[in-house]
Amino acid sequence: MAATDHAQLIKKDTKEWITIALLELLQSKKLSKLTVSEVVKKAGVSRMAFYRNFESLEQVLEVYYEPKFADIFNKIAFKISHEQKIKDLTEFFLALSKDFQMAIAADYIGLLYQIFKHHITQFYDELVPFPDWTGARRNYWIHFMSAGVFEIWVTWIKNGQKESIAEISALIRLFHK
Repeated sequence: MAATDHAQLIKKDTKEWITIALLELLQSKKLSKLTVSEVVKKAGVSRMAFYRNFESLEQVLEVYYEPKFADIFNKIAFKISHEQKIKDLTEFFLALSKDFQMAIAADYIGLLYQIFKHHITQFYDELVPFPDWTGARRNYWIHFMSAGVFEIWVTWIKNGQKESIAEISALIRLFHK
């Protein structure tokens, strides 16, 4: 194995250890109360190793969650059926409901919303009912819609998922009529 391959493997492992340590610490502590020192101690790496890979604890979470959101939105972007897009998005929120519960408890749900909003813009670009909407009008509409859809799912998760998936999916469909 070449030295550069070995260095890349170590860098990948270091990033993974930091991410795992942060996720474990978030199970009992809010993100705003955690320090880089706590995370690197739990990960068994140096502060220098942390800062070679990340700028902040928030960036660790962004790097962890971004591919998960990208995967679902890449998947639904190519679906022709609007109904299938909603079904796939429902499955995504179900699959990550424990992650959302932790984000709520550890107070970083806003970070997940920013990632969600970034990706859902493409989703809504296809659905805006007024093709002549551009610029600020379109931007406001997308912010409103993405916040609404996200908040429905997060509230459902916060409330213990008492309503059926069919009820929540029907509510989401109302946004698109």
